[in-house]
Amino acid sequence: MSSAWHEPDPGRASSGMPGLTRAVRALLIANVAVFVLHWVLLSGWFQGAFDLVSDVFALNPRQWLTPLVPLWQLVTYGFLHGSPTHILYNMLLLYFMGTQLESELGARRLLVFYLVALALAGLCQLVLGLALGQTAPIVGASGGVLALTCAMATLRPGLRMLFIIVPMTLRTFALIVVAIDVFGALAQLKGQDSNVASFAHLSGAFFGWMAVRRSWIFVDPLSRLESWREQRADVRRADDEQRLDELLVKIDREGIHSLSAAEKAFLKRASKRH
Repeated sequence: MSSAWHEPDPGRASSGMPGLTRAVRALLIANVAVFVLHWVLLSGWFQGAFDLVSDVFALNPRQWLTPLVPLWQLVTYGFLHGSPTHILYNMLLLYFMGTQLESELGARRLLVFYLVALALAGLCQLVLGLALGQTAPIVGASGGVLALTCAMATLRPGLRMLFIIVPMTLRTFALIVVAIDVFGALAQLKGQDSNVASFAHLSGAFFGWMAVRRSWIFVDPLSRLESWREQRADVRRADDEQRLDELLVKIDREGIHSLSAAEKAFLKRASKRH
């Protein structure tokens, strides 16, 4: 994949690699570090530890049929990869698509979007795979990076790129990638064995497309949570002020000894805040 990107009209592609953005940098470092630790170090010298990490952190369908459901696997599986070519492909897509999308969304929204896409893609692969009798562990960031790819292709369909040496629009590239996974999914539905989690790929791609079409991608859930907490704090402060005024009126009318233990404790807390 080339580093040349440009809109159709300007006529010249910008040169140089896309600037590495904050969230994408963190995700790249995390994925590469986990791969080096898990695949290079543990598989070579500590096979038992390698198997343990795979068992605990990969998305293992058999474990989801037990009472203790390993929910963390819906995220952690996306940071494990099965081979150098597997992680190379995913990290290239993460780099080129993620940096472009992060420039549109900002670091926090990009990170939330990516992790949600990973979880949803993993869940869809898990459910459909179990329905087809597939119980092999699932690893890889493909569901997340395809969500980035399709979201970016939906936002900027006419953005031009060079795939190896072939110029094409981002929409065309996304359609090619999705078409490959559609054929893979159809083959699996016909009973053919495959080590590719096509359902996770397609689920991530569909989520990326829908997130842009429905404008979900522009929502910052953490910001909304902070706003909700601030509103609740404002309501509590208003209630406390009203209760304090009522207690002061009661003291003025009946004396402080008329207060209950709970009212005295509240008055003490309120005096510390003021």
